[in-house]
Amino acid sequence: MDYGRILSRAWEILWEHKWLVLLGVLVVLGSRGPGLSGGGTVQMPFRPGRFGFRLPEFDPDVWLPEFQRHLDLPVVLAVMAGLVIAAMAALVSATLWAVSTIARGGLIAGVDTIDGGMVSTFGAAWNAGWAKGWRLIGIGVLPAIPTLILGILVVGGMIVFAATTLILGAPSPVVPGVGLAVMWGVAVCVLLPIALVLSALQVFANRACMLEDLGVIAAYRRGLNVLVDHIGPALVLFLLQIVINVVLGVVLAIPRTILTLCCILWPVLLLIQAAIATYFSAMWTVAWREWTGLGHAGDGTPPGSIVNDL
Repeated sequence: MDYGRILSRAWEILWEHKWLVLLGVLVVLGSRGPGLSGGGTVQMPFRPGRFGFRLPEFDPDVWLPEFQRHLDLPVVLAVMAGLVIAAMAALVSATLWAVSTIARGGLIAGVDTIDGGMVSTFGAAWNAGWAKGWRLIGIGVLPAIPTLILGILVVGGMIVFAATTLILGAPSPVVPGVGLAVMWGVAVCVLLPIALVLSALQVFANRACMLEDLGVIAAYRRGLNVLVDHIGPALVLFLLQIVINVVLGVVLAIPRTILTLCCILWPVLLLIQAAIATYFSAMWTVAWREWTGLGHAGDGTPPGSIVNDL
């Protein structure tokens, strides 16, 4: 495989069709996801007991009056306002993620059209992503499901652990605690690798969906087949992407710091990030076209005439 051609072709497409960066802006704005894979730590106040650890004792006669004493109107209004703000933030985050997902599909369609020697526009690319929006969203949500299941298991286990301790009114039992720890360990060992694999395959599944009109599961299956058949070139491209990111990080370190500190220049920073995201998206789309025999007509090479050298 001619990696230099892949990289240079991606840059050529970006430079000659700068409107693609507008789609890149939408991709960057929602690239942090809908919150399904976000996380945090939940800390519980354990203290030594006869068998190791136990939760603080729960005494309703002490806890309920203290709770009612603080349950006044300002507190209730503050809690309600917080819940409303959190709900609105979640809605905005989910909307941005959906727009970003559709824009990512539009980028793939636009680059595919351009690399095939035809003309594309922002509207045509966006419409192509919009037409397959639900499939793209399904492809984007699937990698988060194992992490979500793991989170449910952790929270559910903590609830069971706490409820058992409160019911017994004694130090927390050792056997259930060990059982929960084993369950969490097995879940982490099984679910996290699945999430990582699906996240890696998402790049390929998006292209299978957009360029071969496949559904969510079929797109992942097709993406896996393409990855397995071209695992060597894919790994090299991935390493090249890492190297390019590192080089750009070093070169743009000072300018990025200046842009970050000056809020007026944030749009410039957003454009830079969007250009980088657009370039890498184009790189993987051009590679996909070569791996699947589509070739590219941008330099007069007939589609399907490029031979995989690796």
